[in-house]
Amino acid sequence: MKHLRIKLIWKMGKCPHNIGDEWTLPYALMRPEGLCNDAHYAMTPYLSMAASGGRSWEEDGVWRIHCPSKTGVVFEITPIIEKDHKWPENSSWAKKKENGK
Repeated sequence: MKHLRIKLIWKMGKCPHNIGDEWTLPYALMRPEGLCNDAHYAMTPYLSMAASGGRSWEEDGVWRIHCPSKTGVVFEITPIIEKDHKWPENSSWAKKKENGK
């Protein structure tokens, strides 16, 4: 699973976020500090798909998600190619991977 970058790319109306604001997620379903709950809720179904390399319905394959407000904002979700998720050494998932399970 890739780390993700969320960036606000379009804004209309009132919103606590501004164009160019960015957040980085090391875990697909984690809500980054500073991102409002409504925006995170709207993105949740798409975060794991983006982290696993899935392409969106857009021609360029980039995920662009609108917040729930009718005059809200659009966020772009992109994987950070150079950063893969690593399980902590002592986690049961890391041990399963080491043992080939």
